[in-house]
Amino acid sequence: MSSLILSACSSSEQNKIQIHPEDYKVENVVQLEQRFETLNQQLSRDYQNFKKNNAIAFSDQSIFDVQQLQTLDLHAVSRTSLKPVKQAYCKMMNDYFVQMYYLGHQNISLLSQTQWPKIKNQDLIKDFSSADQFYDFILNRYTHYRQAQEIMGFGCNLKQALQEN
Repeated sequence: MSSLILSACSSSEQNKIQIHPEDYKVENVVQLEQRFETLNQQLSRDYQNFKKNNAIAFSDQSIFDVQQLQTLDLHAVSRTSLKPVKQAYCKMMNDYFVQMYYLGHQNISLLSQTQWPKIKNQDLIKDFSSADQFYDFILNRYTHYRQAQEIMGFGCNLKQALQEN
């Protein structure tokens, strides 16, 4: 029994991304916007590779637009997919959101000057001020990540991912 608990703990530690806040600091708005764009491009590549390797898990084969995360529910893993596929999807998405949070949080003073496609009248400084505020922003205003989890019938626990890092 204790070896099972230890193996569960160590496997969750292996899945945790390493965050070093100083790695996320930038000097100006242009650099911040470039870093957000690089992060988005990485998610796009990761998602396309994930979708290619797990094509049977997706009912929708349209192109994933990282600039329009309000359509994330259209790109959810199927409810009938195996648990490891759902877990991998959650890890990929949670890692992206955790990195997004740290990038914005470490450069909070620059956020009001950034231009975000598809975001209007949003208080990004408030949204990135804490992990709880960011969690609410992602699940209730910026994306359809909550709906994607409902579609696949599997919770990704973004709140825990944000608090662990």
